[in-house]
Amino acid sequence: MSSVPLFTSKKEFFVTFGVVLCVACISLLIEFYHYSLFIKTPLHIEKATVFNHYQKTNAKGKTYDVVKLKLDSGEELYTVSWKPLHIELKSRVKVKFEIKELSFVEYLKGFFVPSHFMYTIYEDNPPFDVRFLYRFIREQHEETKMQELYTALLFATPLSKELREDVQKWGITHLVAISGYNVGVISFLLFFLLKPLYTLLQSRYFPYRQASADLMPIVFSVLIAYMVIIDYVPPFMRAVVMSMVGFFFFSKGVKVLSFETLFSVVLGLLAFMPSLFFSLSFWFSVAGVFYLFLFIHHVKWNNKLGLYLGLDVFVFISMIPIVHHFFPVFTLLQLTSPLWSIVFILFYPVSLVVHLFGQGGILDGVVMAFLEVNTHSYELSVPLWFLIPYIALSLVAIWSRKLFVMSFLMALSAFCFIQ
Repeated sequence: MSSVPLFTSKKEFFVTFGVVLCVACISLLIEFYHYSLFIKTPLHIEKATVFNHYQKTNAKGKTYDVVKLKLDSGEELYTVSWKPLHIELKSRVKVKFEIKELSFVEYLKGFFVPSHFMYTIYEDNPPFDVRFLYRFIREQHEETKMQELYTALLFATPLSKELREDVQKWGITHLVAISGYNVGVISFLLFFLLKPLYTLLQSRYFPYRQASADLMPIVFSVLIAYMVIIDYVPPFMRAVVMSMVGFFFFSKGVKVLSFETLFSVVLGLLAFMPSLFFSLSFWFSVAGVFYLFLFIHHVKWNNKLGLYLGLDVFVFISMIPIVHHFFPVFTLLQLTSPLWSIVFILFYPVSLVVHLFGQGGILDGVVMAFLEVNTHSYELSVPLWFLIPYIALSLVAIWSRKLFVMSFLMALSAFCFIQ
């Protein structure tokens, strides 16, 4: 039986859009209410969790600490300390800060405030503490860079400037950052491990049941638990929600790999969580899935291997104008990124398994050598006047194969901006 489209009539589309719009308005009103309460008191003394901590140097050569905090009331903010701080990620702190001017948009995006003091606190019943997981990973590695890489790869912790530059030169930032790749690999691993046991029980006790119907809720439960542990990383959350919606649609005979599904999930997430609108990683994730769907929509190759390789290269090239508008660093090594995307499918589950057995350092020599390869960097800065027409062309390419080819050629032409 062929799949049916998500919307079978204009009425269904407009009703759905109206519901999403109402939800968005309600969410914004709730956020504005919280914002109004927050700015009513200029001086705050709050408990918070440390989400990021790094050092910067200003133009005068003065070094200071930058700290990203998530308050217990839900707000995310940045502050600085001119004295060296020795605090771990996910540490609990008490901070005193003063709000002078704060717009509603800044409140949603995350904002900077100067702090009067900040110190570590110890609580009898703190919020869920994942630092023992970080320590479990770090203890398996001698090199600081490897400790940082694997905690980022497995728990979405921030990268230092040095490690970020190492992964950027290879064009694998999207692999180190937890995203839809991870959702796919984790889902496959869980299904692969659970299927033999399920089949054994099914043949004996419930032959009338379907494996996907029974196992996927277990897989989704694990994914949701993982999402909580890594603090709702936007790309991962998008992928999890889209997987759950896709599974529901598939069970109802609705076409899953469609632009309607993608846009519905995106609008739904934005309606419930307006702050996602300001998340760059969220939009990168959405763009990557959009170009994946665009390729599948227009390219009908029978050779599955060729289709997969072509898809990988197409998404990489198509993302270049978008990524390099925000991140101008370019190296020739980045052209090998599609290859490492394929390698990652094996590397990620292997690194996950060896860490579970306390042998995470087994690949450190190879990974360190990989990251420390020297290369020359160029500047590839895609201007806004090029990016906007490119995105517009990509969107209208949904309805035209010729425009699809033109959008790909336009993406390739972005290399003209290399300096």
